[in-house]
Amino acid sequence: MVVCDTPYAYITYSSQSEVLSIKWKDRPSLEQFKNVYWQGLQFVKAHPEIRFYCVDISLIGPFDQEQELWLNWEFCPQVLDCIQTNIFAAVIFSEEHFNALVNNYVAPSLLPIHGFIQLNYFTDAVEAHDWLAYTQRSQGFALAAKS
Repeated sequence: MVVCDTPYAYITYSSQSEVLSIKWKDRPSLEQFKNVYWQGLQFVKAHPEIRFYCVDISLIGPFDQEQELWLNWEFCPQVLDCIQTNIFAAVIFSEEHFNALVNNYVAPSLLPIHGFIQLNYFTDAVEAHDWLAYTQRSQGFALAAKS
């Protein structure tokens, strides 16, 4: 199901895999970036049982500093207020972006730590979705919900 489709990103929800995905297609302005995430949050507010997410930034590279700050200081606290439980998120990077992160690692600046989000990073979408499916099974989510 397509939740949102813009020139910059699209958001889809798969009821079969129970994963809400954001795939960035083009680098957005800060306002466009916020708008896409707000649209995703509106969907989550209507479906607060969603616990599994996938964000694909392989086509746009890393978020800029303003986007990172907004996500960490404004958006993530609102997500927690909405769902009130732990979530799992797979982030997909391009191979080049991933290698740059590994080779040029610098300790992150003082950003809040959101312990309710378990993140895992991938360079392959299939591996990201396999991890989410494995996590669902190990948490007892998907199979129990479909029974």
